[in-house]
Parts: sequence; C-alpha cells; structure tokens
Amino acid sequence: MSKKIEYFLVDLDGCVTDPFTSPDWNLISQLRALSDRSHIEPDVPKLSICTGRPAPYTEAVGQWLNIQVPVLFESGAGMLDLKNQQVSWNPQLAEDALAISAEVKNYIQLLKREFPELQPESSKQIDAGFVCADYARMQQLAVIFSRHITQHFPMFELHATDISISAIWPCANKGAGLAWFCKVMKVQPANVAFIGDTSGDIPALKVAGISFAPQNADPQNKKIADYVTRGTSTAGVIEAWQQLIAHNQSLQ
Repeated sequence: MSKKIEYFLVDLDGCVTDPFTSPDWNLISQLRALSDRSHIEPDVPKLSICTGRPAPYTEAVGQWLNIQVPVLFESGAGMLDLKNQQVSWNPQLAEDALAISAEVKNYIQLLKREFPELQPESSKQIDAGFVCADYARMQQLAVIFSRHITQHFPMFELHATDISISAIWPCANKGAGLAWFCKVMKVQPANVAFIGDTSGDIPALKVAGISFAPQNADPQNKKIADYVTRGTSTAGVIEAWQQLIAHNQSLQ
C-alpha cells in the first residue's frame, strides 16, 4: 500500500448488492455518502463499477451512487460515460466479436426450450450468458453450457456464479477492462483498487494495485485478494472503501 488510490472499482452482484435480494438501502445510502465525499475530498477514492451486468443496470446503479466517472459493463467489454451517456467498446475486441457472440446467444435460446427457467441476458451485446434462480438447475445448466462452449467456441472464457454463467472474450474480461479504464483515466493500475467475489473478478483482482474480496467471496478470490473484508457484500465494500481512505490519509 505505497501509492495513493485514485479510483475504487466495484463488482455489483455479491458486492454492492446480493442477487435476487432487495438492496439494503441503509448500506447503499452509506455508499452514496462516501461517493458524495469523493467529489470534494481528495483522500476519498472516486467510485466506479466493473461488472458483468449489461449497460442499463450498470447505469442505474451508477445513478444511485452518484458516480461521475466512466463505468465498465459486460465484464469490461463496454464502457459507459455517465456524464454524456456515450458507450465505447473495448478496442481489443475482434471485428467479428458481435457476430460470434450472436451464435452463442442462439444456442442459449435453444437451451431455453428445454429449460424454460433459464433467462438469457438479452440486453447484453458482447457477452453471452444467462441466469437461473434455481441453484441446483443452474449447476446442471453450467455443465451443459460449458461443455458446448469449450467444444464449439474455444475462444471464450467461461465465468460463473451461483445463479449465472457467461461466455466472455478474454481480451475484454475484467482485468482487461480495468487496464482500459486506467488508460482512459490516465492513471496506473497501482492507483486503482478493486473488489470482487467470483471467478469473473479474478482477472481484475490480479491487475489492481490493491484488491479486496468480501467475506462472501469464493475461496479462490479470497486467496488471490490482498485483503478479505470482515463484512459481506455491501458492508464489505464500505469496509474496503474506508480502508482505502485511511491508506490515502496515511500517505500525507
């Protein structure tokens, strides 16, 4: 912890909020208060988002939290500037990325005929994935989907949570997205912190100058992260942010 942290990038599901659960609005309000402070206090790192969620959901959470810098969606494939509503796509993506992703989405639609509880993430453009609230069925679907992608679309990375799975372009995963964010914001990765709880967050945990895993994170995330918070999800994000503020103040 030797350099000032300018930006704190957060995952959403399992960090800022819990899937399929109403947010803890008291804790969300504490996050909003910290974000408000970041716009006037130089020791408070500015907040951004790096999530596998699509742009509309990412934008909504960014508005809750008064985020005023670009946010990353679809695991780093896309960047949304919340000030001017401009969307950019990761420059590392292949020209035919959209077409290939569409083929994967077609396969997901075929799966849905057999498993109607599967819900394609239709608002995503580059990532191809789905969610399923039935945890046991999701495990079954993850095996089927992973086998098909590995056989027919080996160019993708696969990242799963308890309730979702996504095929992601390696050149536009969360690690690549964080590096892209740093380039746009003209900072080094050493000046950026990140918190994430599942396998899709690991590339960003490895790139960030300081990395956190909340208490509810997967074991591998806890092993890789620099720090594991005592609190889970939203409380863990608040704890990490407060630790970063204390770190920046210690450098004075």
